Amino acid sequence: MFNFLNPQASSPTPGQIARWCRQLGWVGLVLQGLLGFIPLLVVVTRVLSIPQWQGRGFGLGLWLAVLCLAILLFSIYWCFRYTRMAARLEQPELRPAKSTVKQTLKLGLLSNLVIMVIATAVALWQVSGLTIQMLSVPQGATVIAPNQVTGPSALITPSNMIMIYALLSTIAAGLVGVIIALLLIVQVGRHRVAADSFS
Repeated sequence: MFNFLNPQASSPTPGQIARWCRQLGWVGLVLQGLLGFIPLLVVVTRVLSIPQWQGRGFGLGLWLAVLCLAILLFSIYWCFRYTRMAARLEQPELRPAKSTVKQTLKLGLLSNLVIMVIATAVALWQVSGLTIQMLSVPQGATVIAPNQVTGPSALITPSNMIMIYALLSTIAAGLVGVIIALLLIVQVGRHRVAADSFS
């Protein structure tokens, strides 16, 4: 399907580019939707569980997680847009300019890079906090907390692990989007026509 290493490979036709946009758009939509389900669940649960009456509001980490999730939802929609762009590429009278297709793909690439940067920053923040908490225990000490596995004395709670898993899922979803956008950008770039149109 993708012949990157052959410099004499023929220029892809608009129909082939449309097929790749459709197939990779659906792959991206499904994979990002599956990978984004856990982060969505974690953020919604976290937002709904904040006790507003105790004066605790959103922290910076939660705001960044909500922003990252919003961009992930945009990226999932953008993968669907690749499939719509494929339908337009197949019809000569509706075919967009090559620069428009490249701009659409670059926006998808940029949004997924932003997802990865934000999710990585939040993950580093969370893991650093847990590491500092673990380092506060004297070396060789054993923490025993009977009947309080998830209580305040526990160093790492299941919710911490679920949050880290959600962040890794978000990073993976961003990586899927980056790979798909790059594959499509390369294929559109291989279309060897001097004009700004597909022929």
